[in-house]
Amino acid sequence: SIQRLSSGVKLNKANDNPAGMASSNKRRARINALEQSSSNAADGTSVLQTADGGLSEIHAMLQRMRELSVQSATDSMTEDDKQACQDEVEKLQDEVDRIARDTEFNGKRILDGSQDYRMFPSVGGDLAGTYIRNFQTTDGVDAKDYAVQITQLPEKAVLTTGNITAGTAAKIEINGVKIDILATDSQNDIYTKLKEKGELAGVKVEQLPAGGGNVQYQLTTFGYGKKEKIEYTNSNEANPRTAQGKDTGINILEEGSPKLDMNGNPITPAATYEEGFAKTATYLSDGKKVTIKDLNGFEMIFEVDPEQDAKGVLANVGGGNNITVDLEMTDLGSMTLQVGAHENQIVDVRIPAVNCEALFISDLNLVRSGKADQAMADLDDAIAQVSAVRSRIGAYQNRLDYAVKSLDGTVENMESAISRIMDTDMAEEMATYSNMNVLDQAAISVLTQANDMPQQILQLLQ
Repeated sequence: SIQRLSSGVKLNKANDNPAGMASSNKRRARINALEQSSSNAADGTSVLQTADGGLSEIHAMLQRMRELSVQSATDSMTEDDKQACQDEVEKLQDEVDRIARDTEFNGKRILDGSQDYRMFPSVGGDLAGTYIRNFQTTDGVDAKDYAVQITQLPEKAVLTTGNITAGTAAKIEINGVKIDILATDSQNDIYTKLKEKGELAGVKVEQLPAGGGNVQYQLTTFGYGKKEKIEYTNSNEANPRTAQGKDTGINILEEGSPKLDMNGNPITPAATYEEGFAKTATYLSDGKKVTIKDLNGFEMIFEVDPEQDAKGVLANVGGGNNITVDLEMTDLGSMTLQVGAHENQIVDVRIPAVNCEALFISDLNLVRSGKADQAMADLDDAIAQVSAVRSRIGAYQNRLDYAVKSLDGTVENMESAISRIMDTDMAEEMATYSNMNVLDQAAISVLTQANDMPQQILQLLQ
């Protein structure tokens, strides 16, 4: 009793209660694990708070860029004024990329896409991550295999002018930008005017080889897609000329559809996709950008960039020729938080990349004709994308907060349970101690009296 009262522990030796000792040690191990799991969840909350802090600044910069695009959209701004706005936008883009690259927690980058699921696109078994790239997926996209057919590559708008030769005056207009060609202009003067004004009109101007003294120019938009247009008029020509780019075209290969080779032909022996997109999936193209959506929050975004196709794999796409791209979605890369005492009691946290490329705002230009309006739309999409990421992070934070409370509550209850096994009941043990102490003292008193009787007899004999 003295040992139990002084230590406060009921089980000081294994033989005090072997079964209770085994049970208590098992519970103690779990309590320690739960306490560490609670700490893990709290660290996860700190990671998310760090990420949200960086995203907050990116959000503010996107709002500023949109404000500048609205400012540049008015014709009361001179070209120099618009260029000043463009210069600020470019600096803000650099800062968005820096925050996405350098935001870290405990040495781990958290806004560059390294904490998100990885997608591995391939064509004919060869990785196609250079020209099928920049994947963005929501939590509704499961880690499994998908496939699409590319039926149409994105194209720029291309237009060839009529003859524009020196010695002939002309009034030319490209996408609303007016160019005055004087009869006294040399061919180099004409080319210089077309290149300078063409830049403002959003087109690249190249001089084609002269034939018979006649000179033509090729106009090409900087961007891809149907939104890229060229409207060209020449006072020396009766009819205006127009050109328009093309968006990426794809076929969604659904679950159960026949497997195809890289050229779009059924493979031998015949097989079907065991996984893939649901029949309700739809897609929308915007230049190089492809967005596939489905029910339950499913959204997958990627780019098809023929300029990055160094091997010419996409060269024959179009005109009825398709190419099959296998999309392997893995669960690699996400941040896994251990929030339980046992294996697989985890929370996977996915934080996508939020740099300018991932937000599809790398090519903003507020100086070119009509591009400020396009910048507004692109920035609206980017703001919505960052808002979705912050919403996801907020949901993760709430989940982890509840996890911490649940873990702490479990620890408290298990401590109470183990206390009933291990801890001394002080009132009961004190009563036992007092009882035993009284009995001990009584025994000593009786023994003392017993020892006194022989002494008294000896005294009588003396």
